[in-house]
Amino acid sequence: MTTADILRLRLEQQFITKPFTGKAPELIWHLCAIQAQDYAAAKWAIGLRMPGFTDEMADAAFTNKSLVRAYSIRGTIHVMHPEDARWLISFARNRYIITSASLHRKLELDEKTFSKSNSIIRKGLADGQELTRDELKSLLEKKKIDCESQRLNHMLYRAGMDEVLCFGKRRGKEFTYALLDDYVPAGKSVPVKDALYQLALRFVTGHGPATAQDLSWWTGYPITACKTAFLSLKGELQNETIDKQEYWMLPGAQTGKPATGLKLLSGFDEYYMGFKDKSLLLDKTFSKSMSPPNGLLPYIILLNGKIAGTWRRNIKKNCVGMEYQPFKPLTAAQQKSLKDAEKKFCKFLGLPPEQAG
Repeated sequence: MTTADILRLRLEQQFITKPFTGKAPELIWHLCAIQAQDYAAAKWAIGLRMPGFTDEMADAAFTNKSLVRAYSIRGTIHVMHPEDARWLISFARNRYIITSASLHRKLELDEKTFSKSNSIIRKGLADGQELTRDELKSLLEKKKIDCESQRLNHMLYRAGMDEVLCFGKRRGKEFTYALLDDYVPAGKSVPVKDALYQLALRFVTGHGPATAQDLSWWTGYPITACKTAFLSLKGELQNETIDKQEYWMLPGAQTGKPATGLKLLSGFDEYYMGFKDKSLLLDKTFSKSMSPPNGLLPYIILLNGKIAGTWRRNIKKNCVGMEYQPFKPLTAAQQKSLKDAEKKFCKFLGLPPEQAG
């Protein structure tokens, strides 16, 4: 098996090179969680994998609570299936508290402050209320809690990790927060050790093949614990050493023809964000293009399983403006594939592409 096989299998298991024919919550359950601080990017990550699924349908899935968007693994916002949300958040909580401890001390945020802010937020969101960031800030400030921007960020994060809040419906162009209890039913707690084993299996099922380093990056847990988790799954997964790296994958994984074709991915797509080692799909010559100073990753032109450039979309009233920056000139055939991929994205949005000239 080669690195080309690794990319091909990942593309297949993530339903990028083959369509997912179920419903959006089933796709998210398969992937376990997808990074989603960029709401529009998260919606397209679903649409890319589900032909016929639209931006409007994605909004509806969040509104009707069949998908939940909340703080989760790595202390980052993810989209999750409601059945997974509680145990994933609970699993992520301890690592978030440990890794944020020094910053919390610097910001003078102690457990007493978090307990008070959680209580205020919970009361403010009671009875189905969904409030914006500024509205929650006002509630906290009325109770004499300093809400300097970083402090407010961490109070909201902590409320998410303490299973107090998640993201609610949009109000115009603003996002709101809601009680997690209003979006996610109570669920059984899963011990951290068992949760890591479950995550290792789910990660490989939805993302793999993957290394222990990848699992450590994705979960935020130490690599030694991730190696142990994989070793415990030897009866359920197969492993293979490729270029001195041990990859874990589903049983029966086979070699095959390398991935071909062109796709337009969001910058935070799990195909890119789900792995510690980006070198399999990104030539180091172009790594600067994927590391902008503002932390907002550019959208990706994916060609034959590898990153071949970046793209931007400018959504206007009656059309979508598209800009492309390929790392190398595209052939005529690749230009045609790019236009085909563009049509799929515009169809997802329900708007035609902007006409040149």
